[in-house]
Amino acid sequence: MKDEELLKEIIAQNIHWESGKIEIPNKIIERTVSSQLKKELNEKQVIALIGLRSVGKTTIIKLLMKHLLINKIEPKKIFYFSLDGLQKEEKIIKQIIDLYSRNLLRKPINESKDTIYLFFDEIQKVKDWGEEIKSYYDKNLKIKFIISGSSSMNILKGSGESLVGRIIIHKIYPFSFTEFLKYNNVEIEKINLHNLAYPSKAEKISILFEDYITIGGFPLFYSSPEEIRKSLLKSMVDLTFYRDIVNIFDVKRTDVLEGLFSIFIKESGNVINYSNLSNSLKTKFETIKSYMGYLSSSFLISKSSFYSGSKVKSLEKNEKIYVADHSFGLLQEIELGLKIETIIFNSLKSLGFDIFYWQDENKNEVDIVFFGKSPEVIEVKYQSKILDSDLKGLYSFLENYKIKRAIVITKNIFEIKKKKGIEMRFIPAWLFLLSV
Repeated sequence: MKDEELLKEIIAQNIHWESGKIEIPNKIIERTVSSQLKKELNEKQVIALIGLRSVGKTTIIKLLMKHLLINKIEPKKIFYFSLDGLQKEEKIIKQIIDLYSRNLLRKPINESKDTIYLFFDEIQKVKDWGEEIKSYYDKNLKIKFIISGSSSMNILKGSGESLVGRIIIHKIYPFSFTEFLKYNNVEIEKINLHNLAYPSKAEKISILFEDYITIGGFPLFYSSPEEIRKSLLKSMVDLTFYRDIVNIFDVKRTDVLEGLFSIFIKESGNVINYSNLSNSLKTKFETIKSYMGYLSSSFLISKSSFYSGSKVKSLEKNEKIYVADHSFGLLQEIELGLKIETIIFNSLKSLGFDIFYWQDENKNEVDIVFFGKSPEVIEVKYQSKILDSDLKGLYSFLENYKIKRAIVITKNIFEIKKKKGIEMRFIPAWLFLLSV
């Protein structure tokens, strides 16, 4: 891009230099990660925010910029640039910084006595961005880089060898249920998973959970009319496909990419069958595997592996697939039980747990197995009545691995049952989510 054109864009994206204010949505909440990010502004390492489009990365950036202004940082020393609208560029970061220092700071950036905060949004568009940032970082200049990206493969690869030990990466997820409550002015302290009790606002919280099931975790929906949510979601997915995935990876069959994601929405929470996918989409197994990798890299899907004491046995089994947010059900209907399982999975995934599923030889299944201080086993049965026959997989797993307790996620049942030395805790989905 020519210098003159790029300089105009720089100025247009930094109106706070003149106004002294950061433009943010009318109603926002501080995300769970915000307090940690504010502390990290005082550290040297590059801060990276990665996650799906529309989860709120740019809003978090704007809030950090506002925080700096409140703390009396000179507006012109807070720089923001979104690379989202650009074609894939090479060596543009140095060009941007040179234009900024020469035309706005009016002195070389290495002469600054105060820290300059450089925010680069959607940095995955720049080839070798890690090398460019490293060239500044290693000179020990008064520069703090904060970047964001919508492709984990590109961000992690770009920061790989270049920024090892120099970067702190935060994954930003769609709103959790507790963040959704906070947005709706319901503040509640986190509840201990193994000492659950109904909170005083239980009725209101359970009603809001019904809303959360419908609306999902994308904050842009919360201030948007219901009738346009589907089109907003479709636009976001299209941007992810055609501005991120196709622009970064070698995608020759966009119809397969779109078809694959549509299937994954409908089947979210189910074990996938590669042979069926290849036949349905009329393409090769290798193409399915590659495109799944692209969807995963762009945060549209996550995988859950088969749980086994043997890593080899785990790899022999097909994975479960979950979409990144249950609101994708607006594009392709998700059966209610699978939608609830998707919500539970994504809530636990956002805490950094590796999550597994399990099946016995009769295909009796356990939905979720993960390890905190001890193994946690969860079966999702979003029903008002649950029989022992509904829990065959759970009992089979507990017997196989000599585990004495498990959780069953329900619609409205809240009780503890003990049978043959096993403690089975039945917990409504909305109440369980207050503990994660």
